[in-house]
Formats: sequence, structure tokens, C-alpha cells
Amino acid sequence: MDLKASLIKNSKDIDKFFDINLPKPKGIHKKLLQAMRYSTIGAGKKIRGFLVFETGKMIFKTYKKKPTTFDIKEMLVAASAVEAIHSYSLIHDDLPAMDNSDLRRGKSSTHKKYDEATAILAGDALQSWAFELVSNPKNIHNNKVRADIVFNLSRAIGFAGMAAGQQADINFETKNNFTSDDVYWIQEKKTGSLIECCVKLGCILSGSTEYQSEKLLNYSKNLGLAFQIADDLLDIEGDTSKLGKPVKQDFINNTPNFVNLLGVEKARKKAQIFSDKAIESIKNFGNNSKNLVLLAKYSVNREF
Repeated sequence: MDLKASLIKNSKDIDKFFDINLPKPKGIHKKLLQAMRYSTIGAGKKIRGFLVFETGKMIFKTYKKKPTTFDIKEMLVAASAVEAIHSYSLIHDDLPAMDNSDLRRGKSSTHKKYDEATAILAGDALQSWAFELVSNPKNIHNNKVRADIVFNLSRAIGFAGMAAGQQADINFETKNNFTSDDVYWIQEKKTGSLIECCVKLGCILSGSTEYQSEKLLNYSKNLGLAFQIADDLLDIEGDTSKLGKPVKQDFINNTPNFVNLLGVEKARKKAQIFSDKAIESIKNFGNNSKNLVLLAKYSVNREF
């Protein structure tokens, strides 16, 4: 219940940021602005933004420091930028050229609500807006911190990260010979790279030590894998009304994931192993890591 309350508060805070900072739809380009707001505000659990916040706050606790109002503002900017990136990726994933999904987050996907061209442009605009947020000196004052955030975020989502994983996923859709190494690589790039980046941003904004960053990076790698396997299991066993998106798509497409490779029960055990490894990675942080531990447990026991 503590985690649920924290997730709800985090989601409301980021939604409020979006509502205030995304332009209101008007002018001859208002359809683009409508699509951007439709795809972000009141949508999703915003777990990636939550990771930025919780990582940063945990590090501050280890220093026995309370984050200042400005520290909180910087984390909110970074968390919102990450969620804008995530929304852009989902908009593009749902397009007919990709996953061809008509539902997302319990409502029509952006290209169905508007049209394909608008969806593409909304995704593009959300991605560029994310970098506008974190590169703005008014939002992130310290030059090195700002540069580190931009560098890590851009690397996480490009040809060495999220985009690479998506391309590999598409390449394997018509093949039946993928291996566990292929699945690891795809999952770590497609899902894991952005999750890892969220933890890195929290570390950067809170001034973590190298040791702390190393432990948290290991946590994020295992969390990303556990989270993705849980998603793949929900595709097999989940309920569309709860998930807010179609089910059994990965099975139909023979998508390269651990469920299709190992079967349901072995994949479930592997997800639990990754979750346990994530928790083990941060045990030295003690009770300061409570919400991150709860998130790792939640990642493999959720219904949506």
C-alpha cells in the first residue's frame, strides 16, 4: 500500500508538470499539441519517473540530507523528461509499421485517436521536448550535471539503446531461431536501457558515490529484465481490460522474449531470480531503499 500511494503521488506530480508545461492546444498546429497531451497526461503508471525520484531521494537519505525545493524540482524535470521519452516510444511502437496496436493505456492509441502522421509528429515532438527540458539551464543549473543527463539520456534511447532493441525485435519477428543471448540483448536494449538511465539520472542529481552508482546500476539492470519478463507473461495471461492493451500479441508474432523461449513457468522463475538479484544489489542501503525494494517485488507480482 505504501508503494501504491507513492506511485499515485508520483504520477499526479508528473501529470501536473505536463499539464502546466505542455502548451495548451491552440493555433493551426493544435492537433499536434492535443496528441502530445493525450499521450502523456493521465496515462500510465509513470514508473520510470518514479525511479528517478526514488533513486535520488534514497541517496539524499544516505547522506542524512533532505532534498531542497530546488533538488525536488530538478528531479521532477528529469522524471518528466523520461516519461515524455517513454510516451514517444509507445506512440511509435503502436503504429501499423511497428506493433500495429489500437489500444494503449486503456484508450485508443494515438494514431487511432488522431491519425498516423499526427502520431509520428507527436512522438517526435515529445522526444525533442524532453531534451529541451533537461538541457535548459533554468531547469538544471549545474553545467556538468546538465551535460551528464543529456549524454546519458540520449545514449539510452538511440542506436546503442532503445532504438536498437526495437530494431532487433522487429528483425526476429519472422524467425524461430533466437537464442537466450539474443533475448538478453534485446530486452536490455529495448526496455532495460531507459530503466537504467532513470537510475543514473537519480544518481547524477543526488551526487552519488561511484560505489552507490555501481550498486544501483546493477539493481536497474536486473529490475529491467524482471519487469520485461513480467510484461511478457501478462501478454499471455493478462486481461485486456486491466492491461489497457491487446494480449497474446507476442505469442502470435513469436516475439523474441523469455516466455516464448522458455515457456511460462521457467520464464516466471527467471523473472523472480532477476527481482531477487535487484533487491540483493541494494541491501547495503538498508531501510533507505524501501521503495526500490518494493518496486522490485511489485515488478513481478503486478496485474497490469
